[in-house]
Amino acid sequence: MRRIQRGDISGLDELVQRYQLQAARAAYLVVRDRSLAQDLVQTAFVHAFERIDGFDAERPFGPCS
Repeated sequence: MRRIQRGDISGLDELVQRYQLQAARAAYLVVRDRSLAQDLVQTAFVHAFERIDGFDAERPFGPCS
């Protein structure tokens, strides 16, 4: 998160690599459509990137446990 907030776009790739599968699985469980789940995950990452300044880099980025 800090790398992305500093403008290092490669940090976004790492974030996507780390969480994409987990996010896609969760989305699929909700919508039961693989293509729609993938679209939703992609949209979610775009929104996260657009709002990156609002994220607290000290907190974990994943879903709440």
